[in-house]
Amino acid sequence: MGKGPRVSSPVDPHDSASQGLSRFSPAGELNKQLPEWLRFDAEYRARLEEGFSGKLFRANSGDTYFLNRIRLGVGIRPTDWLKFHLEGQDARAFGKNSPRTSGFYDLFDLRQGYVELGDTEKGPLAVRAGRQTFYWGEGRLMADSLWSFPGRSFDAVRATLRHRGYRLEAFAASAVQITRTTSAGFSKPRLGNNVHGLYGGIEKLVPRATIEPYVFWRIGALVTGEDNKPADLNFKTFGFRWVGKLPAGFDYGTEIATQKGKVANSDFNAWAGHWVLGHTWKAPGQPRFFTEYNYATGDGNPKDNKVQTFDVMYPSTHLKWGETDQVGWRNIHDARAGFEIAAATNWTASTNYHAYWLANVHDGLYAANGSVAIPRVAAGTAGRWVGQEADVQGSHKFANGIEINIGVGHIFPGTFIKRTASGHGYTYPYLMVAYKF
Repeated sequence: MGKGPRVSSPVDPHDSASQGLSRFSPAGELNKQLPEWLRFDAEYRARLEEGFSGKLFRANSGDTYFLNRIRLGVGIRPTDWLKFHLEGQDARAFGKNSPRTSGFYDLFDLRQGYVELGDTEKGPLAVRAGRQTFYWGEGRLMADSLWSFPGRSFDAVRATLRHRGYRLEAFAASAVQITRTTSAGFSKPRLGNNVHGLYGGIEKLVPRATIEPYVFWRIGALVTGEDNKPADLNFKTFGFRWVGKLPAGFDYGTEIATQKGKVANSDFNAWAGHWVLGHTWKAPGQPRFFTEYNYATGDGNPKDNKVQTFDVMYPSTHLKWGETDQVGWRNIHDARAGFEIAAATNWTASTNYHAYWLANVHDGLYAANGSVAIPRVAAGTAGRWVGQEADVQGSHKFANGIEINIGVGHIFPGTFIKRTASGHGYTYPYLMVAYKF
């Protein structure tokens, strides 16, 4: 984080070609035999998630399973200004405890299927319509969920305008609700839970920096507010992201978002912030140390008809608030320190430390995806101190295109966890293998 702007299409960390490695690619060899307007691609990913010791911070609550995913894509570009893209995927978990959910299963489904006029990623003017992926900024609010095996796509229309260091994206979208968890087929569009937005980019206002202002307007049907009466969800998120580099190897980044509107009949008012400062040394492996602080509001009274817990919308969150993903950008103070290094050619390693406190003792603890990890204690008697997390990760990219990732995270419980959930820690180890054809 803080290394530079990442806007709408992040580089796939499992794409060895993007790292400059020369390797054999089955899809590449096939594409050499095909006309220039036709291209195929494929990816396989597998991850063993072992143990989940202390799930929900309770003893003997583990689960061990093996995740598998394959994606197959085809692109057709009959002219420079016209493109068709289709991508199917099959994602499933072997050995996982029931029930099946869309967080782990998506049996042969249409992940992307769009038509594009112009070039959305590089061109001065473009329009893309159909099922597609987004990745705005660092993915804190609107993004494809990169760690999730099914991921996240949107049925959307997106327009892009670029001119001399300025960029404006406008979109109207509905997140795809994956329904293919028990049988194969295509998840159909299900409108009624929509997001409209504007996302900007300013690259020349501040030297060596990018500023990205945005506004998201979320509309949903039949949610329940604090009066327990169902009505519509309707709120706007106004924010900006600012990342840049300073002299002497320092880098910085911040993102601040405010939210106002209605959650059914309840007034909604919340905000969140992210701040990071890092330093990279001119030494073998380019070691980088960074410190970070994250904050998001919580709700002080569940019966005053005022909702104040920040809404993370559709995030891509893994590692932003810890390896375990048990703490997220809602009702939280998160102080973080980390170290990253390219230990050798095609080897990377990192370690992180987090300290967590509730922003409001009358609200609960929320996971990275926004769901409730531990329900609120409305009286506030469980305390503010959530605990600490320590993480270690490593990866290696082989010349043949295979990448191996390994990591482990552990939460050491604080007062709030001990008083509300038996006080057990949470351990999340994993081993992942990926190959992009």
